[in-house]
Amino acid sequence: MNETRNIIAGLEIGKEQSQLCYFDRKEREPISVSVKAGSNQYLFPTLLSKRQGKEIWHYGIEAEYFSRQEMELPVTGLLGIWNQDQEVEIDGEKYTPGKLMEIYLRGCISLLGIGEPVRQIKAVMVTVPRLSPAVIQAVYQAGAQMGFSRSQIWVQDYDESFYYYVMNHRKDNWTRKIGWFLFEKDKVSFARLVVDNQRRPATAWIEHGKSAELAQDPQERDENFFRLISQSCGNDTYSSIYMVGDGFDQEWAKRSTPYLCRNQRHVFYGNNLYVKGACYGGKEKCGEENLKGYLYLSPSLVRKNVSMDVITGGSLKSYLLVEAGKNWYEIHTYLEIILDDKEDLEFTVIPMEGGARTRFSMKLPGLPKRPNKTTRIGLTIYYESEEMCVVRAEDMGFGDLYPSSGMVWTEKVSW
Repeated sequence: MNETRNIIAGLEIGKEQSQLCYFDRKEREPISVSVKAGSNQYLFPTLLSKRQGKEIWHYGIEAEYFSRQEMELPVTGLLGIWNQDQEVEIDGEKYTPGKLMEIYLRGCISLLGIGEPVRQIKAVMVTVPRLSPAVIQAVYQAGAQMGFSRSQIWVQDYDESFYYYVMNHRKDNWTRKIGWFLFEKDKVSFARLVVDNQRRPATAWIEHGKSAELAQDPQERDENFFRLISQSCGNDTYSSIYMVGDGFDQEWAKRSTPYLCRNQRHVFYGNNLYVKGACYGGKEKCGEENLKGYLYLSPSLVRKNVSMDVITGGSLKSYLLVEAGKNWYEIHTYLEIILDDKEDLEFTVIPMEGGARTRFSMKLPGLPKRPNKTTRIGLTIYYESEEMCVVRAEDMGFGDLYPSSGMVWTEKVSW
C-alpha cells in the first residue's frame, strides 16, 4: 500500500460503530482493515476523547480506553454533531463539526499504516446512514484541512454504498431483482435495487418498502420477520437478498430463513456491505470505473448539463460547467474567462433526459467600463441542493493595467 496516489479507501461512519477498508489491487476487491494487527476486529466505536487541558485526542477503541481508564473527556453522538452546523463546546473550547471530523478522519486513516496519506491516497469515500448538507460540509472541510483535494475526498449515503457493493459483488446483479433487509436491533426494513437496462445509460435506483418491529420473544420475532418477507418478496424471483445490520440471528429465524431462501434466492448476511460499497464507490469516482454505462439515480442527482460558449484557439467551443448525472455536492467548478464585447454571462442548459435547451443570462450590473478583452472574470459554480445552483462571478481586473474593482455578483438559480 505504499505506491503514490494508488490507495483507494472506504470508511463507514455509523451511529455507534465505524470500519475501514482499502481496495486490494491484487485480489481486486476491498479488504477490511483490522483495528489491531493480526486480529479479526474490524469495528470500532464512533467516538473521540480529549485529554483535559491539552490538544491530545484519541479515536475509536483508544478513545473508549482513555475515557474510561484515564479520565479523558468522551465526545459521543458524533454523527449527530456532524449533522448539525453548530459549534460544540468541549473542555471549555468550541469546535466546529468540520474540526471534529478532521480529528476523527486522521485517526481512522492512520489504520492504513501509511506515512503520507495525501500523497499516497487516490480516493477515500466516507459513507454515512443519511446525508445532510451539514455532514457533507464537515467531510469536505476535514479533507481540505488534511490537505486532500476535492478529487480525493468523497461522501455518499448507505443507499449509494449498497448500489456500488451489489453491482460489483455479482455481475448477474446487473440484470436481476436484488432485495435488501436492514436490521436495526428490534426493527427491520426492506428495500430493493431496481435496474432499468432498457435505457441508455442503464439506470438504477433504490426503492424503499415496508418495515416491521421485531418482538423480543424468539417465536414472535421469527413470525414478525416472516410476515415482512411475505409482504415484501412474496414468491417473486430475486437473484440475491442481502441482510445488513444488527438484530438477525438464525437461532430465532427458524421459519423465516427457509422462506427467505425460496425460489433459489441467494442470501448474503454481513456487516461490511456499506464500507466495501464505499470503497467501490471511491474507485468509480476517481476514474477507475467498472460500471460504465450505468447511472445511479440518487435523490441528490443533478439532472441538467450547464455549459458556456467560449473561444479557445480561435474557434468557438462549448465548455461544460456542470455535468448532469453527478450528485449536487460533488460539483464545484472554477474557471477564469475574459469578456469579449459582453457585459453579462450566458449559459446553455440541457436536460439529462433530452429535450429543449434553454439559455440563462446573468447580468453584471456596475461592471467597470474597460476596453474590450480587458475584463477577467473568476467564475465559481456549486450547488446547495439538487435543484439550487449558486453562480458567483468576481471581477479579477486585468493585471496592473486595470486592477480588480473587487466587485462580486452572486446569483442562485434553479435552471
